[in-house]
Amino acid sequence: MERNIIEELGSLALATRLKNLSERLAKDVAQIYKESSFDFEPRWFTLFHALKNGEELAVTELAAMVQQTHPAVNQVANKLVKEGLAEERKDEVDQRKRLIKLSDKGLSLVERMEPLWKKIKAANDELLVESTDLLAALAKVETALDQKSIYDRVK
Repeated sequence: MERNIIEELGSLALATRLKNLSERLAKDVAQIYKESSFDFEPRWFTLFHALKNGEELAVTELAAMVQQTHPAVNQVANKLVKEGLAEERKDEVDQRKRLIKLSDKGLSLVERMEPLWKKIKAANDELLVESTDLLAALAKVETALDQKSIYDRVK
């Protein structure tokens, strides 16, 4: 059997293991999108979902909602705008604020993708039932990190 350094490192490689798991899941979802003839990237999903009801939201609001950095959300928003799936405009009150909403093309895509997202959710739910309650465990870890970061724990 091949040596698995990530398993050997245990909790020391926690971030790497979670990143690898994320990449593995995203790769499968990307393949599902491709085979279902959707030109859609998994990394767009949370932002796209936050906008799916037609709301117009500031990038800062979106970043907080999807728990990603402002630059990361800006990058995805730029891609959605470039693909014609979203529209942007400056806030009338605060010109520094960039407002994003799904375009008609984006809203149409939401409707077409909803059935597939239900299937993906069912597959994820099945996976979680077969393993452990990973979502509850992750929530506990996130709460613990909110209270005291790894940086503070090591310092």
